[in-house]
Amino acid sequence: MRLFPQSPGRSATVAAMDGRALLSYAVHMSTTITIRTPESLRAALARRAEERGTTVSEVVREILEQALEEKPIRDRAGHLRGRLELRRSGSEAWRKRLRQRNWRS
Repeated sequence: MRLFPQSPGRSATVAAMDGRALLSYAVHMSTTITIRTPESLRAALARRAEERGTTVSEVVREILEQALEEKPIRDRAGHLRGRLELRRSGSEAWRKRLRQRNWRS
C-alpha cells in the first residue's frame, strides 16, 4: 500500500509483515557532488545531523537549498532597516557639491 503520492525522486510505502506495519521511505538522488572541507566543518555538520536525527547529506542539501533560494531584498536584509548610522564629518563639501550637481528641482 502506498502511503504518499509518488513525487519525483521520493517514495514511501507501508507493508504488513507478520502482523506488524513496516514503513519504508526512500529518496532517490541522481547526482553526487564531492566537496573538500576542513575536518572542523565536517565535525560541525555531523553534530548538526545528529541533533536533528538525520544524515550529513540531508543537512548539506537543506543548507544548499536555503542558500540558493531566491528572496526579495526586503526579506534578506529587512532586519537591518533603520540600523545604519553614518557619522557626520566636519567637512560637508562633498555633500554640497553632490547636491549642486545632481539636485532636481
